[in-house]
Amino acid sequence: MALTIRRLTTADAAEFHALRQEGFRLHEREFRFAPEDEAHLSTQDVAARLAHDFVVGAFEGETLQGVAGLASFAGVKTKHKALLWGMYLRERHRGAGGADALMAALLEHARATYEIVTLTVMRDNARALRFYERWGFTIYGVEPASVKTAQGAYLDEALMALRLASSAI
Repeated sequence: MALTIRRLTTADAAEFHALRQEGFRLHEREFRFAPEDEAHLSTQDVAARLAHDFVVGAFEGETLQGVAGLASFAGVKTKHKALLWGMYLRERHRGAGGADALMAALLEHARATYEIVTLTVMRDNARALRFYERWGFTIYGVEPASVKTAQGAYLDEALMALRLASSAI
């Protein structure tokens, strides 16, 4: 069954939260957050984030299979930028266009609103780096030892940006 993409609403909060927790739990080295970082959030807290940020979901039927979000930067001098965050797609849907569909929806929204989209990705996550580079993102820096796993491993994060408007960067 093909995935359908739509913006998440506050009614999706519980399923969205469960999927994020799954991603944190199953892919510790790919996320800067751990399950306990967001385990305490109430459905109302998660719903507020969905109401504030632009978050899209990939659905197989009625079941959420993937997510990705854009958050605005606050302030007059940074309102031209957005942060892409929380991109996650269940493994069985990877390689079949679901991630591309999520990214296309995010960038369609971003092009109407922002000049630059930034993101961070673990430097050793080669598949994600290739994906973001394919969409035009470039690395502008690396933060060494940005994340420390529960096992004590330090992970570097690549800082990436995509220029959407000619006046940006």
